[in-house]
Amino acid sequence: MESDGFLAVLVCERFSGDREGFAFDRLPNDAQLLDQLRQWEGHILDWSSLMIDRRQRQLRYRTSNICSVPVYAWTDDERVVLDWDYQRLLGGIDAPIDRGAALAHIAGISGYSPRTMVRGLYRATAGATLIMEGGAVRVDLPEAVEPEGPQHIAEACVAEDLLFDAIKGLLHARPLLVDRTAVEISGGMDSALAGLALADVLGPGVLSTGAQFRGAMGAAQRERRRLLCELGGFDDLVLPADRFAPFCAGSRRRIRFGVWPGDENYPEIFEAIFAALAQAGIDTLVSGFGGDELYPAYVGEEAAAQPRERRRQPFLTDKGWRLAGEGAQAYPPGPLQETCWQAAAGRSQRLLRYGIWPVYPYHSPELARFVGRLPWEYRRDRALLRRALTARTGSSVFQHAYVKESFHDVAARGMAENKAYLVETVRQSALANDDLIDRDRAIAALTGDMFALPVHEMEALYLLLTTCCFFQDGGAVRDQPPR
Repeated sequence: MESDGFLAVLVCERFSGDREGFAFDRLPNDAQLLDQLRQWEGHILDWSSLMIDRRQRQLRYRTSNICSVPVYAWTDDERVVLDWDYQRLLGGIDAPIDRGAALAHIAGISGYSPRTMVRGLYRATAGATLIMEGGAVRVDLPEAVEPEGPQHIAEACVAEDLLFDAIKGLLHARPLLVDRTAVEISGGMDSALAGLALADVLGPGVLSTGAQFRGAMGAAQRERRRLLCELGGFDDLVLPADRFAPFCAGSRRRIRFGVWPGDENYPEIFEAIFAALAQAGIDTLVSGFGGDELYPAYVGEEAAAQPRERRRQPFLTDKGWRLAGEGAQAYPPGPLQETCWQAAAGRSQRLLRYGIWPVYPYHSPELARFVGRLPWEYRRDRALLRRALTARTGSSVFQHAYVKESFHDVAARGMAENKAYLVETVRQSALANDDLIDRDRAIAALTGDMFALPVHEMEALYLLLTTCCFFQDGGAVRDQPPR
């Protein structure tokens, strides 16, 4: 859209039946353009807008409260560069480390924020506006959204059916095609209900995919997958998790800026899965991300959140720990939980590199508001979800015999098998070459028995390693996987 003072570009998810693309619109005055843009920004699916203010010589980039794919903005105080691909954006610049933000991430206390661990680099965040003027970037954060709390539910309502129908509606609203859409089936509860809803919308023949773990946990996961694939009529594609261990020779983590430290824990296997989906002609992936976040507990309820204890990161010095506390940031509470936005940002690079658009039906402010208003007995231990799955599958496995998957053993194996590369990365890391990181302790943990490390210590080491990998010397490792 264009007027004398503004040029605005809006990108949004289409509804089923919408035509693909809209005509360029010349509007008679600025007020009408701003009014039209405000109407578009009420779109209930995902959207983002970029507006050029010709008079102020200013750019404004704004995102929806879903924010499936964040854009990154980098400035050196003279120019601003935008890109959704942080590796491409950072490839030609010095990328100085914001140590406060980096240490807060390593300490596990960083939070969701437009500030990143690279000085001068900002990330678009849900409901916020990046404002770029001259060579500077500033951020207008959204207003806080307070939850309404539990309400009464009419006796005639069956909440489990309402939940399933809402998920189906959010999928049906989008122009999905059975031969171009895949669904992640992890064996978990959230992906299970999303997959069954998608099967109701599209019918049999949808490609399902996921990682398969070993041991008793893997056996339980395999049985749940079998049940879901039979019910949904899925064509199932499974990759063995142990074959794609973290930090392996083909991992993007071995490339400078290859994987953002805050991305999902297991990009190696998802890179392989997304490549296979692209080869199969898939351009849309439905996931169960955000399902865990639908069931808040409020003050006075038995599981109400307590202030999070800051457990000391064992690989930071006293000085590093203090600086980490200064780098921690808070984001205004919104209609979705922070972890929804972090999860979406954490895989957007890999999906878009393969031309795949993510659909997260649980990332819906309307759905979150509905579930958040249910009485505690529905939200407690996700009872609503468990009962909905029992009703849809005819099996009580999700309600009474659920064995949760864990990334721990695969992570430990990846760190143990690639310890030589990881030790060298820590030794050479600019991040660890000062008095903020206890480098000797980290190397001692790496060279010891990884499977004997306490869980919290292994998780802390993992955060340190992924951050050191991101900021590694660009010439340190040459075996880069194809782009």
